[in-house]
Amino acid sequence: MKGKCLNPIALAWAAGFVDGEGCIRIAKRKNKSNPVFSLEITISQNCIETLEHFKEVLGIDCGRSRIHSGTARVKSDVYYLTYRSQNALRLLRLLRPYLIRKRVEAEHGIAFARHVTVAQKKRWHTRKVPHSPAEIATRQRYYELLRSLKPRGKPAAANAGLSSTVRLEPVTNNSQATS
Repeated sequence: MKGKCLNPIALAWAAGFVDGEGCIRIAKRKNKSNPVFSLEITISQNCIETLEHFKEVLGIDCGRSRIHSGTARVKSDVYYLTYRSQNALRLLRLLRPYLIRKRVEAEHGIAFARHVTVAQKKRWHTRKVPHSPAEIATRQRYYELLRSLKPRGKPAAANAGLSSTVRLEPVTNNSQATS
């Protein structure tokens, strides 16, 4: 990796950014012979400098950057970074220890990417042949699993007992040494 600053503080910052502004998903696209499933991480932000800093800190190639112009609902431009496949896997492996809200999504995304890598190695000589129905069904299950983890509407039952406010204690040099 060509990242200039892969220290724990930078990784924790990047993970917090993904936790707050990112989307970890398995994209599903239609194809003539196979549906195509791919691991994707998209991060959106209205400050392009922040996204450029994110890319620079991690040093992982980003396959796509784009701008979505403001609309009647959102008045400012929104910028996106999208990491796909192996670059998405690299990003998740780096950030997984620091993720909080999206850690489970990251773990399932990594498992999906590992599965795809193994499946591709098994059929490297027959890439033009469609995937077996069992392989498509496995990828579909990963797709549905990751999709089911996305909060939609009311809070999930697992989060119902959590307080809506979190009290953060200031960290001092003395408290770091004892933790």
